[in-house]
Amino acid sequence: MASKRIEALKSALAVQADFVAAAHSFTEPTKQTIDDGGSEETLGEDLSSSWNAVIEVAANTQHEAQGPLVEILKAIQKQQIGIGGKRNEISVWGYQVKLWEDMPLFGATMRDAWNRAPGTGNRDDFSAVQWTNLNGFVARLTALSASIPAFDFSLYAIWTLRSAFEGSNEASAADIDAAKIWFKYAKDKIEELSHGRKSFEGPVARGGDKYRNKGWKGFTNERLAVWLAALQ
Repeated sequence: MASKRIEALKSALAVQADFVAAAHSFTEPTKQTIDDGGSEETLGEDLSSSWNAVIEVAANTQHEAQGPLVEILKAIQKQQIGIGGKRNEISVWGYQVKLWEDMPLFGATMRDAWNRAPGTGNRDDFSAVQWTNLNGFVARLTALSASIPAFDFSLYAIWTLRSAFEGSNEASAADIDAAKIWFKYAKDKIEELSHGRKSFEGPVARGGDKYRNKGWKGFTNERLAVWLAALQ
């Protein structure tokens, strides 16, 4: 199923298809799964397959050319599907969510993709170019997150920037290129979050080895200054 969706997305991008029509075609298999009475597990598998298709296409589309893919994602997020008496509400992983408004499992699937960063040793690691493209795509989405909260991947910005600019050892070229792309597409958002000191619970947004004693738990002006200095 993922391969069919990948080809459908590629085709839509190649012929510059109408974004709403492309979104409808993309979401139709999921609607069919629901109409057929698919289990929660089956629905979860379908959604994960959908988002994996998006991720693969994003990774293999040059970041400069991802504008149409972002528009298709925006159109997907606005799709409306009547389900029984509750419009758009489904249960996934034990949670009630809105399809497609909440983009269910998009974040979880993207988190799995982040485990495929170059050099992690997985057989399906992204190449350096794919990694830059994927970061560019996610940065583009995050830049829109004020109006579409489901597009908020700001924590991923910290992970990428931390790998590139906060380690004790020299970062790889792949890490640095991926970090730079965040400032190409989401610079204003990163600065906004830093000025507002957006934080995250637990250690997920901690500083890298070089700054482990700073007590960072998210975005700060001090951390932003470190990143900007590294970009010089």
